[in-house]
Amino acid sequence: MTALSFFLVFVLADTLLAQTKGDAKRGEDLYIEKCVLCHGSQGQGWDWTKKVASPPVPVPDLAKIAPQRSDQFLFDVVTGGGEAVGKTRFMPPFGFQLSDREVWDLVAYVRSLGSKK
Repeated sequence: MTALSFFLVFVLADTLLAQTKGDAKRGEDLYIEKCVLCHGSQGQGWDWTKKVASPPVPVPDLAKIAPQRSDQFLFDVVTGGGEAVGKTRFMPPFGFQLSDREVWDLVAYVRSLGSKK
């Protein structure tokens, strides 16, 4: 492999990896617009105990759940909804409303939620 070939592979790989990281600041704006109603301002989920005795749909604390999930899982659940990953259909799909870039931004923001508490 020539030096130029190595450089091109390195630059292309770096570019591809950067595309999947997302921007947490842009993701925060999207989170507030699309997610905060159910998941809460800090990702804490919906506290059904204050509303009903038995929650019809549990909404998890994203700060606790996200570290257990891959970036691809988070991308897939935002894009395809809960059913896309074997979870509840009450998590709606946003892939028809958001670009891949915006979904990766959301993933980056969800990853930052644990550090905000």
